[in-house]
Amino acid sequence: MRRKLNWLVFILSAGLAGALWYYTGQLLYPSWRAKDLSVCDARTESYWGKDCGNIRKSGQLQFEEIKIPSTNGYDLPAWKIPSAKNGSGPATGAVFLVHGGGSDRREESRYIQFFLSRRLDVYTFDMSCSGESPCVAAGMTFGHKESRDVQSVYAFLKPLYPRVYAMGTSVGATSILIALPGMAELSAVIAENPMFSFKRFVDETPAAPSFLPGWFKFLVVSIAKKRALFDGLSSAQNSLRIASTVPIFFIHSKADGLIPSKHSEELHALYNGPKKLWITETGEHAAVWNTHKEEYERALTDFLNQPPIIAPRR
Repeated sequence: MRRKLNWLVFILSAGLAGALWYYTGQLLYPSWRAKDLSVCDARTESYWGKDCGNIRKSGQLQFEEIKIPSTNGYDLPAWKIPSAKNGSGPATGAVFLVHGGGSDRREESRYIQFFLSRRLDVYTFDMSCSGESPCVAAGMTFGHKESRDVQSVYAFLKPLYPRVYAMGTSVGATSILIALPGMAELSAVIAENPMFSFKRFVDETPAAPSFLPGWFKFLVVSIAKKRALFDGLSSAQNSLRIASTVPIFFIHSKADGLIPSKHSEELHALYNGPKKLWITETGEHAAVWNTHKEEYERALTDFLNQPPIIAPRR
């Protein structure tokens, strides 16, 4: 009887360990689109545009292949799309676009023409462990490692331009917000569907099976942090308690199937700096622009033309 009980405990323990390893692996190593940016499937193309946003293949833009040094210890491959060489006149500033998790720089190509029309040089890059960038340590860290890439890009651009803007989606938006205390002179931030914190994401994502109990999610968070060597203290929640000078435009959809819109609502409420919030009824994760293109561009234009100011405290 005892031997059977021991075997049962062993099987249950092994099953639990396997399940935890699987779920943490799904978080840290999402299905990467491709290390080869020429790979393109129909579904991705429907979101990212022609040739899955690969401007090497489209031939529609003049651009430069560059490398941006990251404090993570390697160079980030990037595209520079100059305003002057694409018919918009001399640049008055720059914007860098930050892709989401399990993605690469092609994801942000949808927004290039809009920012070129505003006479901004556009920079897109592959974050650590994404696209053509190296992956020296464990995969995605939900902004811990990625925020250092963001801050490195900002440091690269700041001496070159009088105005620098940042826009990101999902993990990209979260990484910008995490890095914000070290980028106090940014002209503005556009953050689409950021997450409040890694723990809140795991606890609340609609993408997780509904039957997972709270204790299991707690273990997933703990093991993921140990596997990927991050402490979870790097979060948009913690950074926005410190930063307060940069205008931020929070964008989210109530239909987001990965990060609930209340994450943006709560970050907007938490932030004491100049801010604006736009919550749509429809639009998939990281794809509000696809569903509301004209409204999206009008909202961006209004925000960039007249950024919000800090309301006087009473």
